[in-house]
Amino acid sequence: MKTEPTPYGLLAEFHSAEALIDACESARAAGYRRLEAFSPFPLEELDAPLGLIDRRVQAFAIVGGVLGAACGFGLQVYANLDYPLNIGARPLIALPAFMVITFLLAVLFACLATVLGLFMLCRLPRLHHPLFDASAFAGASDDRFLLCLLADDVHFHLADTRAWLAERAESVTEVWQ
Repeated sequence: MKTEPTPYGLLAEFHSAEALIDACESARAAGYRRLEAFSPFPLEELDAPLGLIDRRVQAFAIVGGVLGAACGFGLQVYANLDYPLNIGARPLIALPAFMVITFLLAVLFACLATVLGLFMLCRLPRLHHPLFDASAFAGASDDRFLLCLLADDVHFHLADTRAWLAERAESVTEVWQ
């Protein structure tokens, strides 16, 4: 059963980083919220117009660290209470001695949770993306600056958005899913 292709968005090509930044700011001001920008080098000026203020990866790290510390400490307490050895009148739960393993497991779990959370939030591994079929996207890692307005945006209308982008970009390409 063959399904009819649906639009993924419109891909606009720009000649410079400044033109891409201006287009992103204009798109945000025009009400577009679902947009992606691609450039051959990082552009910090794009963080605000693209809405890249996301702290979910930090939450993964904090939860992983707390869980690791609890597991490390709990494992040592369980082992000492299950098999008590009273040597030299030391306490069964010796906090200073437990801190090394507790800290190491907190760091290990935080690192693992951060990497796994980042992969999950980026939806990796992604073997195919609709933008890979666009011929203009091949230059995104070389010398092209691209802006993609996604079709699932509230303000997206294929003809109107194409006309709006054509005023600002060198070329506009339709991307289909």
